[in-house]
Amino acid sequence: MAAAVKSARPWAWTVYWLGRLLQVTGLLVTLVAATAFFGTPSTLAMLRMMLVGVILFIPGWMMARKTPGSSA
Repeated sequence: MAAAVKSARPWAWTVYWLGRLLQVTGLLVTLVAATAFFGTPSTLAMLRMMLVGVILFIPGWMMARKTPGSSA
């Protein structure tokens, strides 16, 4: 398996790590929204910010579903 991972193309790794970056960014935006608006009457603002986090996370999840070169 290690040989298959090493032989993966560089663009595949770029897409993979960009996807991971989007996932982490989306999670952080959602976490900040949940903590920044906790206990405030700004429910709509919190939901909008969480939606932005989800919009960032989902494409990242789709891009990084498999490690490049893995068969599973």
